[in-house]
Amino acid sequence: MYLSQRPAEPLAAYVDCLWYSARGALPHTRERSLPTGCADIVVPLLQDCLVRYDGEQADVARRLHGAIVQGPFDRFGLRGTEGPSAVVGVHFTPAGAAAFLGGALPALRNRTELLEDLWGHSARTLRERLQAAASPQQALRLLHDGLMARLEGSRPIDPLARFALTAFHADPASARVAPVQRASGCTPAQFIRRFEQAVGLTPKRYARVLRLGMLLPTLSRCGPRDWAQVAAGGGYADQSHLIREFRQLTGMAPGAYQPVQADQPTHVAVLDAPRPVRGGAERD
Repeated sequence: MYLSQRPAEPLAAYVDCLWYSARGALPHTRERSLPTGCADIVVPLLQDCLVRYDGEQADVARRLHGAIVQGPFDRFGLRGTEGPSAVVGVHFTPAGAAAFLGGALPALRNRTELLEDLWGHSARTLRERLQAAASPQQALRLLHDGLMARLEGSRPIDPLARFALTAFHADPASARVAPVQRASGCTPAQFIRRFEQAVGLTPKRYARVLRLGMLLPTLSRCGPRDWAQVAAGGGYADQSHLIREFRQLTGMAPGAYQPVQADQPTHVAVLDAPRPVRGGAERD
């Protein structure tokens, strides 16, 4: 079961969607999470913890007991998928998370941490309320209301970040940093600093992830094809550029990409993965 809803204004400027997911056990125990360039909050409702790995060859799991915050990633992450699951989450807009995470956003790049470390006891209270919800729909309403309460008094999104993101998203395949920086009226250093503070990634890193994100749904629907043609359509210099970028951001070759579901192009099963070592160096 999967539910997703887009909030109304003013929250819609900060949150792309609120979502609920419940499933039984899967045939695989790990998944790659491909980068989106945006931050997320994930709240476990059924399981005791959420499992993350520090690398694809890691055999020791990080077991995070409670709600987590995933910073903006510009490379793939690895998560455990053992057993049944029920979770509710927030997928922020590219510059939306800063209002809820403040100055911690750049430090969260490519990291997953406990939400309680940022929000204190209120993160635990929120999870308890969501776990007690009578239905998925009620859980989403409670999450929406909790975010609205935290939004009060927060800073608006930096207009420079809004300007740059609008320019990048207008044509992701040809997004280039220098012309947008010049049009912003900021020096290169000012442009990078303000963008990173608002988004969590530097403009160049974000543009790379954005270009990949445009490519994934097409590959998910259509599968392998003429890679030179794909490279040209996706804004890559040539086929080798596409393959190199794809490997760096996803950890696999384009031809090996096969999402778990076509409508979830950023989730890729890791087959025949070694099972996590019990009693290892875990982090709560």
